[in-house]
Amino acid sequence: MKSELDLYIRARYPLLWVVTAEEQRALQEIEALAQEQRKRLLLWSATVGLVNPAAPEREDTGRRDPLVLLKTILDDQEPGLWVLRDFHPFLKDPVVVRRLRELAFALGASSKTVILLGPVLKIPPELEKEVTVIDFELPNAAQLQVLVEGVVNKLRSANRVDPSLDRRQQARLVQACLGLTETEASNALAKAIVQAGGVLGSDAVEAVTAEKKQIIRKSGLLEYYDNTELIDNVGGLDTLKEWLRKRVRAFTDEARAFGLPAPKGILLVGVQGCGK
Repeated sequence: MKSELDLYIRARYPLLWVVTAEEQRALQEIEALAQEQRKRLLLWSATVGLVNPAAPEREDTGRRDPLVLLKTILDDQEPGLWVLRDFHPFLKDPVVVRRLRELAFALGASSKTVILLGPVLKIPPELEKEVTVIDFELPNAAQLQVLVEGVVNKLRSANRVDPSLDRRQQARLVQACLGLTETEASNALAKAIVQAGGVLGSDAVEAVTAEKKQIIRKSGLLEYYDNTELIDNVGGLDTLKEWLRKRVRAFTDEARAFGLPAPKGILLVGVQGCGK
């Protein structure tokens, strides 16, 4: 997200909407970008008003009102990034929508950028042409690898890592964490450690899977079913089973890093009802 956000800010796009539930991780990237561009960063929320991350103890609660805030941004003359956290509920007010639209018109010729930050994307029709939407991606495998390695190294120094958690198991753990936020992945790892009596082992993959099951359940749209079947539960197909056992490592990140191509697909041929 950082490079995309940098591009829009330098091009003087007035209103940016960053869609993410990972507020803290997004703010870290925005703060780093503000430092690179040497711009002042100001954060706003309905609970604390305005606050400068450089002096978080100095909260300007007098600007918690969204209309007062937008007037403050309009009158301010310094280049800066204004991050409005969870601002979407106030966009139900037509007066706030109109003031934000007027602000967008005025910011086009300035060095100020307003960033709406939150997990919900609800853009009023009046603002659709003024707002640019940026999706903040979930942590990738490399970022989750850093997270897992940090936990493993911390526990290893205290002799609290199961010897069975080798590099291959760590890679499986990282793959299991894909699709989770950084907080969700950290919570899943902490849960696995508690369940194992303070030790991180290969069973952490099951704990992460359980966390995903909980997330899917929250949506109310899907139901998660664990894959409990083993290859030995499948009758026959001995040649296919042997092929899979020999090539299981070819599907790992280690194989891709070595430059091995992924195994191709398999065509099962037979009459109907024979167990394909």
